[in-house]
Amino acid sequence: MTKVGQLFEDEKIRAVKEATERVTKEVTKKVTGEVTEKAAEKALKQGFSVEAIAEILSMKEEEVLEIQEKISMSV
Repeated sequence: MTKVGQLFEDEKIRAVKEATERVTKEVTKKVTGEVTEKAAEKALKQGFSVEAIAEILSMKEEEVLEIQEKISMSV
């Protein structure tokens, strides 16, 4: 393979690696957020305080309060 061809191949490989890393981070962030929200919802239904949930799940109290509002609107 020529040097120019090798440079193109190297660039394609780098681009694929970067895209894979970016997508993996995005998916991980989304799934982690969904799991955390479900855990907060379950804890709220079991009577845990907003403050305790926020601390345990490393959330802001405002985020837990938003989940609490969603629960109360669906009842």
